[in-house]
Amino acid sequence: MTNYRYYTGSLFVRELERLKEEYIQLDLDDMKRMVEEDILLLEKAFYNIS
Repeated sequence: MTNYRYYTGSLFVRELERLKEEYIQLDLDDMKRMVEEDILLLEKAFYNIS
């Protein structure tokens, strides 16, 4: 039996780390705000499925 929660969680973690790294490298305030919102949405979604 496949553990889909593991794969989904793993994908969320990888995407979250990618967005955090992208956030660190951005200089424009508007872009940072957009990425920060994406990070918060992913974290919320991740903790709701855990």
